[in-house]
Amino acid sequence: MRLETFLKSKIELGFLLVSLIALLCVFACGANDHKDKGVAGRNLEVHAENPVVVDKAFFVDEGETRVIIPSASNRQIVVVKTTIVNRTSTVIPLLVDADAVKLGDRRGKRYEAVNPFEKSKKIEGKLTEGIKIKEIAPIFWDKTELPRDFQVGGYLVFDVPKGLIIGTLFWDEIEYIPVDFVDYWKNRD
Repeated sequence: MRLETFLKSKIELGFLLVSLIALLCVFACGANDHKDKGVAGRNLEVHAENPVVVDKAFFVDEGETRVIIPSASNRQIVVVKTTIVNRTSTVIPLLVDADAVKLGDRRGKRYEAVNPFEKSKKIEGKLTEGIKIKEIAPIFWDKTELPRDFQVGGYLVFDVPKGLIIGTLFWDEIEYIPVDFVDYWKNRD
């Protein structure tokens, strides 16, 4: 009787441990929700998190809170956290501006990034992040030099029409690198 009870408790403990290990494997393998998309070019790698649509984006510059809102009622603000990595060249001079990066789809609709310093307005008080309010620090804009095996990045801001398929970030500084957020080839059999 004692041996049977002892074996039963060991079997239950073994089953529990195997179940916990299997559960951990499922969570560990499923934890990657593919937030970061990365594409390597000849000299640069471009990594971008999934775009976030917000009503307001804000940042603090020299102690002043600045807010970015859509330019019209039929538009929306989209922010994309982006990182550029230099793997090969000694030093690459980057100029992140409206010509360097666009957001849109591969069907021809592309919208330039906006200069967050020119597009923003100073407000009194402070804002806090919420469902449709996003703090965008650090800002990824202006000139910088990128040495080999270093990276630079931050938030890019776009003012795009509502209903736009936000499918691709088009990087076009130093080299052309599109980063797709959607699978354009899915269900095309």
